Amino acid sequence: MWGSALVGDVYDTPITVDDDMTKNVINSLSQHPNFEQNKLPLEIKPTSLRTSAMFKSYSFPINGDGWIESSTGKTANEIIRTLKKMRRNNKVQKEDIDLLIDDIRMLKSIEADITIKSLSWSDNYNDTIKFLGLSDRKLKALRKFGEVRSSSLIQACELYKNADITLKTLDEFEGGWGKEEELAWASAMKSRTDAKKMWTTSLHQIDKLSKSDKRVIEFAGEKLQSEGPLNSRVILERAIEKGIAKKTLTPQRLGSWLSMYGEEVDIYKGARKGTFIKMDNTGLVIKDVWSYAAGFLDADGSIFITERGDPRASFIATGSRGRAHCEQMHKALDCGVLALDQRISKNSNRTTHRLLFNSKADLSKLLKGVLPHLRMKDLQAKAVLSFISEKNKLRKQELQRLVSYENWKDDTIKAKNMLDNWGLDIETVVKYSEGL
Repeated sequence: MWGSALVGDVYDTPITVDDDMTKNVINSLSQHPNFEQNKLPLEIKPTSLRTSAMFKSYSFPINGDGWIESSTGKTANEIIRTLKKMRRNNKVQKEDIDLLIDDIRMLKSIEADITIKSLSWSDNYNDTIKFLGLSDRKLKALRKFGEVRSSSLIQACELYKNADITLKTLDEFEGGWGKEEELAWASAMKSRTDAKKMWTTSLHQIDKLSKSDKRVIEFAGEKLQSEGPLNSRVILERAIEKGIAKKTLTPQRLGSWLSMYGEEVDIYKGARKGTFIKMDNTGLVIKDVWSYAAGFLDADGSIFITERGDPRASFIATGSRGRAHCEQMHKALDCGVLALDQRISKNSNRTTHRLLFNSKADLSKLLKGVLPHLRMKDLQAKAVLSFISEKNKLRKQELQRLVSYENWKDDTIKAKNMLDNWGLDIETVVKYSEGL
């Protein structure tokens, strides 16, 4: 058995740390049967695990899982519960198992410190955050929403911190309490309770839903994990078939729930409008990469030919999730060039991320793969594919104009100006698509 059989042996993991305690903890945990060494941070430096610089730079999996969970498939508490069961059945190995439990707890403490210190606003609230609660679930939510929900989280910290100051002052009060002190104590205790409630509701907004409604969302996550991106109508049909959702629930209502609360269970909006996708600690659960790429291209991509006659295609996205989309598509498609973290403007901190397809080989691979799945840009894809292989200059010009017009036809003014510049009417340009 993992917990008892391996204690006392010496193991090596490919991680560089300067303190022996941390090395020993990680080596012990690494013997879990589900442990994946490739999830390890290969180097932690300098010597102290508690240096601010290291904490600020440490990155967790994209879905917010902690290092323990992403490495073993189980949370720290789940591992500890398993070890406690083993301890009850292995009295001889009790001390060894206890040592392992201590190691897991120590590693979770390190992970919690990293999570807290990685937040831009946490420096003044380190102890307060720990008092407010850091279950495995709260830690994951803090990693995911600690910045975007910082306003309410800081408010909870301030409320708890001020209440704690009051209580400490009262503890040091010499002599018996009067009415004023009793009221101050009661108010401070209520403030602490309110702060914990605010902390929890800020991190877990999904808890506003009933248990049955949350179960529908959990079911949606299970379907998205096993099948890949789906729309709310399909998810609802499956849920009704299983008796998990009521027939009165509408696809629109379910879609609203998934948009509002889905991220808390790793559900995000998909590339194609109206769809949703699951994310695990390895990235997006796509299943059919060409279908997903087509949805991405239809929704947030472009297919065009430059004025110089260079065919191009690109995906564009914003924020950390957008970056994950581009990086994963680049890896899955095995073509294209990434252009990440480009500022939208000088005065903006928002960044855009692009996956660019500039070479004829990359373009051909992409467009041939997505063409059966495209709904909005299929004509542009066909025209660019034809353009790449076309030798006739006049026909290449026709295809170039066809692509430009299709991209801008919904902009009445832009489209009219293009036609006027070319000296052509709509009917003529449309005819360029014949034979594609």
